[in-house]
Amino acid sequence: MEGRFCCLWKVGKEIGMRWFSFVFAVRFWVLAWLVILFVGLTPVPPGIELIILAAFLGHVFWFAHRRIRRAALASALARAERAEELEYRRLRRRRPPQSDGLPTTSGPVTWH
Repeated sequence: MEGRFCCLWKVGKEIGMRWFSFVFAVRFWVLAWLVILFVGLTPVPPGIELIILAAFLGHVFWFAHRRIRRAALASALARAERAEELEYRRLRRRRPPQSDGLPTTSGPVTWH
């Protein structure tokens, strides 16, 4: 376990986090932006304030874009599954019921 940032245990299997994988965690970014924005409240040059603001807005837009994209993908997948189900039902309705291969007769069967 040496050289690991964190180690998670799940169903008896070891799942180790790779170095810097915490960068993709939402909790990390919430904490990081709280710290960065509080640092921005201290007297810093206007250039650094502008960089902090641009980075924050860029990250907010990136996060919102990712959420909207995920929602659109889920909606498209649900729509495709619904269309597939409707097509399946339409085909089942058109097809006559499957028989065991013997011809059917409308009257009594007589042997000649």
